Amino acid sequence: MTVNPFSSELPEDYDKTMKEFGISPITPALRKRLPDHHFIRRGIIFGHRDLDKILDARDKKKPFAIMTGIKPSGVYHLGNKLVIDQLVYFQNMGAKVYFAVADVETYHVSGQSLEESEKTAVDNVADLLALGLKEDNYYYRQSTELDVLLLGHLYSKNVTYNMLKAIYGEHPMGHYDAALIQVGDILYPQMKKFGGPKPVIVPVGLDQDPHMRLTRDIAAKQGLIPPSSTYNKMMRSLSGNAKMSKSEPKGIITLNDDEKSARKKIMSCLTGGRATIEEQKKLGGQPEICVNYEMFMYLFEPSDAKLKERFDACKKGALLCGQCKGECADRLVAFLKDHQEKKKKMLPKAKKILGL
Repeated sequence: MTVNPFSSELPEDYDKTMKEFGISPITPALRKRLPDHHFIRRGIIFGHRDLDKILDARDKKKPFAIMTGIKPSGVYHLGNKLVIDQLVYFQNMGAKVYFAVADVETYHVSGQSLEESEKTAVDNVADLLALGLKEDNYYYRQSTELDVLLLGHLYSKNVTYNMLKAIYGEHPMGHYDAALIQVGDILYPQMKKFGGPKPVIVPVGLDQDPHMRLTRDIAAKQGLIPPSSTYNKMMRSLSGNAKMSKSEPKGIITLNDDEKSARKKIMSCLTGGRATIEEQKKLGGQPEICVNYEMFMYLFEPSDAKLKERFDACKKGALLCGQCKGECADRLVAFLKDHQEKKKKMLPKAKKILGL
């Protein structure tokens, strides 16, 4: 089985992919060691590699880090927030955060110039700060972090074309170059200038696991600690046909959307409703396939009890799609207004962090 990290496709079978690639489930025993969060309770974070090593470092008060990067190919959307919330979660556990503005990957995979990425990066980093990441974390652009570019080049000695093809499938060479730079990103926190080897965790969707497998293999060859990872279910696009991705602009809700646009998008998203109101009252809705319900589950309903009430009311036909969408839109708009006010204040800090 080949998983393509460069596409917006959803995994066909989470369980099958986990078993094939050796990803461990979040067990009840491991869950007890983690701070309470609805991502954990609801199985949104469903798998891991070596998460226990991160928790051991925390318990022993030893340094550990969390690392990720996001392509500056556009304005962040709700799917990106899912990852950022995990950064904040581990930051609050004591992790140092390392964040890469993946502009080289964006150049190779999306064809966007470094100059355009620079403009977008300021907006993106302002989002990070507004969502709770601290200013004193380590933020950088791949294109200007020469040590990372050098690591990607040096680590190429540990791979062959056939190995990359087996992991990623057939792609242009630029995609493979971007993958090796990501290896540099992920292992960067273990360099001497940051205190040397330490446990590092990377939150990813299942589609990004090829990067983790490649990096763990190279880490072992370099005498570094193989990075840990958590795996989260991916938010679907508004159409429900793919993951929420900037490659499908009409299928995302961005963190810059105004109220009119946000409400319009919510009201047009895929639901589990029936063909008519009468049919839905009789047969009940299907929240398990509803993107609107998914937003409550992932982002907008902190109470598990109230989430269950919503699910049950939908299944019984007591809660109709129009009402549910309206309630979701209200919560979304409230979040966006609050976030955008915070973000506006963070723009000067974002420019400073990026040296612009």
